[in-house]
Amino acid sequence: MNPIRPPSSRSAAAATDGKRARNKASNRAAILDAARRCFIDGGYETVTIRDVIRATGLAAGTFYNYFPDKESVFRALTDARLAHLEARIHAARQQATSIEDFFHGAYLGALQEVQADPSFFAMMFRNEPVLRALYHDNIFGLMLRSLKDDLRDAIARGVFPQTDAEVLTAISFGAGYELCRLMAEQPQREPEALARYVTELFRRGIGSAPAPAAEAVSMIRIGPRTLRGAAR
Repeated sequence: MNPIRPPSSRSAAAATDGKRARNKASNRAAILDAARRCFIDGGYETVTIRDVIRATGLAAGTFYNYFPDKESVFRALTDARLAHLEARIHAARQQATSIEDFFHGAYLGALQEVQADPSFFAMMFRNEPVLRALYHDNIFGLMLRSLKDDLRDAIARGVFPQTDAEVLTAISFGAGYELCRLMAEQPQREPEALARYVTELFRRGIGSAPAPAAEAVSMIRIGPRTLRGAAR
C-alpha cells in the first residue's frame, strides 16, 4: 500500500511538476523562436539544426527532446500559422451573406494576418518549393478544397448566382495568394483598400457573368470510330 503523502509533500510535488511543465514550454518556445529567425534570415535549405541550437543558447540534446529533425520544427511553425489563417478566412466566408462579404471578409482577414507578420510570410513564400515538397502539396490542396466547399455552400445558400465553382475557386485563390505575396513584400499597404478593390472587381465580374454552360466538345471521325476532339 502506498503511503499517504502529507499536504506539504503534495504541494511540493505539484510545484515541481508545474516548474517542469513551464520549463518544457519555455524550451520549446525558445527553439521555435530561434528556428523562425534562422529560417527567415537564411531560408530552409541553408539552415542546419546546429544553427538553430546555437540561436537558442540551449544544450544540443535539449533540441532533440522536442524535435527529431529540422523538418519537424519547420512544420511546427508553418502548421500553426496556416491553420490560424485558414480558420479565420473560412469563418469569414461561412458568415457571408453577400458576394461582397464573401470576398472582402476572406481577403481582408488574410491580408491582415500577413501584415501583422510580414517577415514570416515572406519566408514562407521564399520557401514555397520546400513547403510543397514537405507537405506533398496538401497544404495548398486543402486550402483550395476549403475555398471550393465554401463557394458551393454560398451558391446553395443563394449568396452567389449559379456559377462555375471550380473556375471561380481557381481565380479567387490565385488572386488571394498573389495579394498576400504582395503584402509580405510591401507591408505598408492598406489591407482594407486592397481587399475592397479586389472585392469590387469580383462583384462586378460575377454579377455580369453569363450562367455556366456545358462545355462543347468537338467530335472527329477516324474511319468507323468517332473520337472526342480532346483525344486528338
